[in-house]
Amino acid sequence: MIVRKVLITGVTGQDGSLLASKLLGFGFQVVGTFRRNSAGNFWRLEALGILNKVELIEYSIGDNSLQFSEIFKRKFDYIFHLAGDSFTQDSFRHPFKTLETNISGSLEVIENTLKFSRDSKIFIASSSEIYGNQRNSQIMVDEDSTCRPVNPYGVSHLAILNLVRIYRETSSLFLTSGILFNHESEFRGPQFLTRKISMGLAKIKSGSLDSIKIGNFDSSRDWGSAHEFINVFLSLLESSEPNDFIIATGKITSVRELIVMCCDFYGFEPEFQGAGSKEICIDKKNGNTLFEISEEFYRLSDTPGLIGSTQKLRKHLGWSPQCSIDQVMEKMCQFDYARLEKST
Repeated sequence: MIVRKVLITGVTGQDGSLLASKLLGFGFQVVGTFRRNSAGNFWRLEALGILNKVELIEYSIGDNSLQFSEIFKRKFDYIFHLAGDSFTQDSFRHPFKTLETNISGSLEVIENTLKFSRDSKIFIASSSEIYGNQRNSQIMVDEDSTCRPVNPYGVSHLAILNLVRIYRETSSLFLTSGILFNHESEFRGPQFLTRKISMGLAKIKSGSLDSIKIGNFDSSRDWGSAHEFINVFLSLLESSEPNDFIIATGKITSVRELIVMCCDFYGFEPEFQGAGSKEICIDKKNGNTLFEISEEFYRLSDTPGLIGSTQKLRKHLGWSPQCSIDQVMEKMCQFDYARLEKST
């Protein structure tokens, strides 16, 4: 029996760990790279019970091109490039690092595949941040919409998208990109807003936190399920033709709505009071503040809420999202509360 081999860069992240678990279940041999000093992120692989089942290779983008080339000489069936800087706001603080990490990382994967593993099928993750501010207040975007990124992170992913297109058109590589809208799970990093809400409320419930500070109640996104999205990654490489595809839900949800969803799970009765920077969310049961606005979390330039059209993906794969964001948030709350109880 021939065992299929797969390489996942960024295997310790949310998408990488979930994808590794899925592929191991299908009988793949999984090799994954992780960047230096990120061993603390092995918690996802441990929680999924696959830490000792993935062949882990420490590699930071640009470290040692010869070492990276040796990896590709193993000729993988599938390559999923998920590594890179993924926290949007950090890209303003570290613009050079963001551009170098994200663009150079994609180029390293493409060039090494071209030289050493031309039969590999490649999936490269891009981001909805490429769309930025749309003219004429356009809310729904598709693969042909104008790209006007408003942060260095979005610029880096627009460059990645163009590199994928150029190499796809000028070589024989099977190169597919996923333009990913926000996708969440219980394995999302704690610095991201959805986990900040679910974890923070768990701590308030247990009495170990007074309130949660955020930057905006009215920011909105097209939020989906990471568990569903990684299934799409695999399906795209198993399909017959490579291309660029938006992966989204086609629905938009505000931060305010996320808060209500999670408060319902924990038994709080949320009520929003005040306006602007003075607005707070209290628990009507006791008057205690649950959420408050803080300038510390203001964004220099916040991408407006956009909805991703899944028409092209639906036509290509017949796929449509099945898991609603309220189901995703409920699962995150269950996970965070159980984890907190276990540690106390």
